[in-house]
Amino acid sequence: MGWEYSLDDLARFTGAEPAAAEDRFCRVTTDSRVPQEGAVFFALKGERFDGDDFVDAALENGAVAAVAPSDHNHPRCLVAPDPLEALQSFAAAHRLSCPAPVFAITGSCGKTTAKDLTAAVLGAGRKVVKTRGNLNNEIGTPLSLLEMDGDTDFGVFELGANHSGEIARMCHWVKPRESAITMIAPAHLEGFGSVDAVAQAKGEIVAALPSDGVFYANAGDPRCAALARRHPGEVIWFGPAGSAPEGSRSVTLQRLERTDEGHVLHIDPVGPLRLPMLCPAHAVNVLLAVAVGLRHGADAFEAPLREALQSASRFQLLRIGPLEVLDDAYNANPASVAAALEALAARGGDGVPRIAALGDMLELGPGAADFHRAAGHQAAEAGVTHLFALGTFASALAEGAREGGVPHAAVAEDHQAITEAVSALAEEGGVLLLKGSRGMRMETIIGQLKERFA
Repeated sequence: MGWEYSLDDLARFTGAEPAAAEDRFCRVTTDSRVPQEGAVFFALKGERFDGDDFVDAALENGAVAAVAPSDHNHPRCLVAPDPLEALQSFAAAHRLSCPAPVFAITGSCGKTTAKDLTAAVLGAGRKVVKTRGNLNNEIGTPLSLLEMDGDTDFGVFELGANHSGEIARMCHWVKPRESAITMIAPAHLEGFGSVDAVAQAKGEIVAALPSDGVFYANAGDPRCAALARRHPGEVIWFGPAGSAPEGSRSVTLQRLERTDEGHVLHIDPVGPLRLPMLCPAHAVNVLLAVAVGLRHGADAFEAPLREALQSASRFQLLRIGPLEVLDDAYNANPASVAAALEALAARGGDGVPRIAALGDMLELGPGAADFHRAAGHQAAEAGVTHLFALGTFASALAEGAREGGVPHAAVAEDHQAITEAVSALAEEGGVLLLKGSRGMRMETIIGQLKERFA
């Protein structure tokens, strides 16, 4: 079906000065290099670019109009002091024209995986719009909202934040009727200051629900459970067996079995699901997806979940030369590192290298060194034989590993040094975990290893 608005509509929704033209448009863009036909170009300003410099190029490229801080002496320019704020206002107004219910999800870990799994379960026979990748911020969220139209049956959006008030602001645009928090743990502490402050910020997604809205509560997380008890509407619990309040509506994990492919999850009330899920900690995301699906009448779970996990960009199992590689390099905080090390512990065998290449966990504030030292101890508990640490807190990480009993723990100078050390250790049956915050670019090592073993 799609959608269509006039430039006058856009001016009214955003408060921008109207353009002289009266054309209509059916989509938006923020990149002047992509095709512009039928689109309005929003001239956003970033750290390394200013969209206002590309307005003329977008208009010459066929854009219906542009929203920019100045009119560029062009009749198809709508003037708005802050084009990003205009984009957000437009997305919020557009959301009001879409009757489909929206499910919003946040959490310190797992929200992208949970979003993809939930959308997969709901997507059987329905048109579901979801956040693309992890574009869960003040730019990605309005762009995702604008993919909804009158034919959309359900929206599934993840909301990220690194300071208080962000989630509440995005919920104002998204207007969710259902929401969930995957878990609450130390993350972005430079912005939040404490885990209690993280919980308060994540709780904004509960406060944004209408009184008859539905909150899906992680029964195994005390902070999530506390937020659930304050919600006046319906609460559906998910978590380990015995964790949900007695008599409550819940989806629980009765048993988890490891297989060569992944795990079998025995879930009440749907039974066993055999899934290519490498990380045991991701079971909570499967439970959430099942809980949402059950409430909305889904009757197929294993096939959509299997497909979503196989196509996921997170936690991939690769074969590079003689090594199994657990690629979880996308991002990191203490909880996700612990989960990744748990997955590493389940792979490999006696007498072969179990290697962890770990980059810094960023934005952890004053306690960062302690968090890294603790991760080193966790590496020892996971049976890591060789640990290579990269970054500002590499010494604390390696020190913790040595204290815990890791036989070989070293600080690496750069990615190449890790690649060379891992290559020297590589033997059949060995397994390597790659993990670090986005800024550490630990995926660089994958490319280097592929070249080495080509």
